[in-house]
Amino acid sequence: MKSLLSRGGGAGPLPAEGPPCILLVDDEETLRVILSRELRKRGFEVYSTGSGAEAVETYCRTGVRIDLVLLDVHMPGMSGPDALSALRADDPDVRCCFMTADHRPATRRALLARGALEVFGKPFESLTGFCESLRRLAGSSADGPAPTLKEVTRWTS
Repeated sequence: MKSLLSRGGGAGPLPAEGPPCILLVDDEETLRVILSRELRKRGFEVYSTGSGAEAVETYCRTGVRIDLVLLDVHMPGMSGPDALSALRADDPDVRCCFMTADHRPATRRALLARGALEVFGKPFESLTGFCESLRRLAGSSADGPAPTLKEVTRWTS
């Protein structure tokens, strides 16, 4: 794994400097390793952690520029939604998406209501489509800047 070096810090609007940076958070190590490798092959910079608490520490304390946090919902200790709450306490503008095997519409609505930009079902339908969505949500697409939380909420309501 890549060491955490300062890249600027904060999740506010940033100029495009290098590849989009994703903080991948999942307690399942095999998924983290495979998904990290595949995202890197597709041009992302990836940092990964195995828990919500580690994600909060990485995001809030290291000064690493993170464009998008990708959180698993169900993890031991601090869940994904609890980690998002902790991240929002430090940075109200944090960009976050969830991953879950729970495909119920009520779960999706609840996670979006917590402030997620998107909820991805596991397993992913298409890795290409998943990466395109991450790139757009991280603000690194040819379509211009990433949407604001208000805009995404309007699209998904």
